[in-house]
Amino acid sequence: MIQMDLYVPSLNKKYNFNLNETALIGTIMDELTEMICQKEQCTLCGEVSELMLISIDKKEVLQRQQTLEQYGIMTGSRLMLV
Repeated sequence: MIQMDLYVPSLNKKYNFNLNETALIGTIMDELTEMICQKEQCTLCGEVSELMLISIDKKEVLQRQQTLEQYGIMTGSRLMLV
C-alpha cells in the first residue's frame, strides 16, 4: 500500500488515499470515483472510462491497464483525476 494525494480539479479538492500499487489503474479509478462521490454526496456525470488519472510529478497520463508500481508511483506521489 502507498499513501498519496489526489487532486480533483472539477471539485477543487485534494484527497489523501492509501492505494494498492499492484492493482490496475482502471480498477483504482473506479474505486476512487466511488469513494469521492460517496464523500461529496454527488453523482458522476458521464463515464468513469472517460476520466484520466495523471501523475502530477511525472507529467504523465496513467494508462488504465497498467499499475501504479509500473509507473514508479510511490508514497508521497501526487495524482490528478480529470
